[in-house]
Amino acid sequence: MTPAPVQPASPRARKREVLTALLGVVLLAVLFLPAHGLVMHSLAIEGRPSAELAGLLFVVAMGALASPRLVAARGVALLLALLVIAAALLNLADVTTPILLGRDLNLYWDLQHLPSLFGLARESAGVWSASTAAALFLLGIVLLVGAAYWAWRKVLASLADRRIAIAAAVLFGVALDLTSFLPAEQRPLATGLGTDVVRQAASFARAWRMQAGTGSPLPTALASSGPPRSGLTGLKRRDVYLVYIESYGTTVFDTPEFRSALREALAQFETTLLASGYTIASNRLVSPTFGGGSWLAHATLASGIRLDDPVLYSQLLRSGRKLLPAYFKDAGWRAVDIMPGTKTPAPETLAWGFDREIDAAELGYHGPSFGWFAIPDQFTLDRATAIRDALGSEAPVFTQIVLVSSHIPFSPVPPYVADWRDAGAFATVPAAEWDEIFRPPDWSVLAPGYIKSLKYDFAVLGDWLAKHLTGNELVILLGDHQPPAAVGGERQQWTVPIHVLSRDAELVSPFIAAGYIAGLVPPRAAPPKGMESFLPSFIAAFDHSS
Repeated sequence: MTPAPVQPASPRARKREVLTALLGVVLLAVLFLPAHGLVMHSLAIEGRPSAELAGLLFVVAMGALASPRLVAARGVALLLALLVIAAALLNLADVTTPILLGRDLNLYWDLQHLPSLFGLARESAGVWSASTAAALFLLGIVLLVGAAYWAWRKVLASLADRRIAIAAAVLFGVALDLTSFLPAEQRPLATGLGTDVVRQAASFARAWRMQAGTGSPLPTALASSGPPRSGLTGLKRRDVYLVYIESYGTTVFDTPEFRSALREALAQFETTLLASGYTIASNRLVSPTFGGGSWLAHATLASGIRLDDPVLYSQLLRSGRKLLPAYFKDAGWRAVDIMPGTKTPAPETLAWGFDREIDAAELGYHGPSFGWFAIPDQFTLDRATAIRDALGSEAPVFTQIVLVSSHIPFSPVPPYVADWRDAGAFATVPAAEWDEIFRPPDWSVLAPGYIKSLKYDFAVLGDWLAKHLTGNELVILLGDHQPPAAVGGERQQWTVPIHVLSRDAELVSPFIAAGYIAGLVPPRAAPPKGMESFLPSFIAAFDHSS
């Protein structure tokens, strides 16, 4: 029996197929609408079609002309759908990262921290909430892939008509040619995604070369020698504390809402210090990072090299370059690092040169968990006092402390307890307060939690400095970076406050001579120096050997 011939589609049906294919192309183009605004860290809508999508459609149209049967296969539609969704997600991440964090996306860096981000969400919002959000996100991706697959099936079906394939190839080919030759503002197609793909690929290639090329020369900055060894006699053999306050940025002083909300807490902090005999001077430093990446700031200050690249940071730790703790050790100090945010020891920490690295496990906190890092700053400072006392008075001690209670998501904020012996058990905190302490915050508005966490830190630091440090120690308080742009606002400078204080005014005077201003408010007049300027200026200020 001879099979009936396939009847050609009617003109109306053919028209319907073409319109459906055009709808599919529009849906694919919609995925690439988010774009960088003309103003930094703002979101815009890109009205021009994506050049990358147009290029893909051109290739598919040419493929349909060369081999219609191959292009029409179901697997091709699925492959194209996965490719488009991956590109759209990259475009979305590239656009939203500056809005949320205030810096550009760096896939080499950021992909390594995806597990940590899930851990942050899990610890902050709970396992079920974080898992539900992750499941909804994955479901959304599956639905997007399904929609893209449907769109590609319609597009590929229409390209089976040779006339449509030729028209599509000519249309997209001309648009791509014009985009290649015309100035950016006159191009018919947008090229932002392609530029980002090239940038990310170059970043991966550079990182791979640096990591694999163990015999290659170090970058110029790392190959140069640091400040010469110093006896630091200007410090008078006094203990020195370097205390980082997580996400403490100059937005606290520059944003009216934050300045007003923290005015009373900062005034009380300054009053407490002055009443305890401290001399205070403040300034601003430019951090190498924004919204995260604290270790880059720590290492920049300690090395005298601006480390705005995680690969450069890794090279620093392998370079053998002397860091701030080693300068103190050379001058006769003992060096201790207290890191409540480090949950497991990392081998590279040995490169820092501390005599003792104290992580979260060694701190021995067993109380309620507050935020991602669990340990409240009051407990950390209380343990810091005990650790210092146990070392005795045979030699001065340099102690670096990283406070973490003001780390995103800034909630729950630990309660401050007047009795420091209760800083871990919280037995003196009324039971009725715990419901309020652990009340879920509004995750869409993080600024109130940020303010509350800083108020807590200044209350704790004021009490610790006034009552637990009883000598003439030099204390350096500073932020590591600004809070994420979603908290502190867009277009913020990458600056952090730095405060130096001591009951011995002579230890503060070199900073005032270098441009620091008396009091707690950092000046805005002079252009701030980078964190990398701290090490050489500190060594020079207290080197009285000449």
